[in-house]
Amino acid sequence: MRSTAKVALTSLLGALMLAVVSCGSKDSGSGAAGVAVSSVSTRKSEPSISGTPNPDLQKRYGISVPKSATNASFGHLQVEGGGDLWVSFKTGKDDLDIFLSGLGIDEEDMTPGVAAFTSRDLEMTGWFIDPMHPVKGIMSPAKEGDMKSPSHKVTVDYADPGSMTVYILAGKP
Repeated sequence: MRSTAKVALTSLLGALMLAVVSCGSKDSGSGAAGVAVSSVSTRKSEPSISGTPNPDLQKRYGISVPKSATNASFGHLQVEGGGDLWVSFKTGKDDLDIFLSGLGIDEEDMTPGVAAFTSRDLEMTGWFIDPMHPVKGIMSPAKEGDMKSPSHKVTVDYADPGSMTVYILAGKP
């Protein structure tokens, strides 16, 4: 009986994942859910959504991906009343500073050697951040008293100082 229940649950989860993925639109601006993995992911089971989220989605989650960003990919999971938007991209130093500033973050405030993500975050996004790479991370909570503002978890991988990889996970309650 247990193995039958396990198979049924696995089938149900697979069908649900297929439904979520097939509901995503090219620009993910329709409010549909989408699932993506970074180009540096080791997970193969989820499709990648290449490019950046549309401007409305970026505004909703309080981020502004630099126009010069390369190797960008993203995912969006919408749940009743909130959701998560995750984006990874490569950028140079000047655009990194502008991006972080737009979040109210100073690079000096980021913690060296620390990726800002939990294992659940990494599982959801499909990201793999090489523990041998030089990184800095920070968690920026939602604005106090503002239930509509997003929180941001940011990690920057400095393995290539000319084209750093930025990972951001924005969450809304």
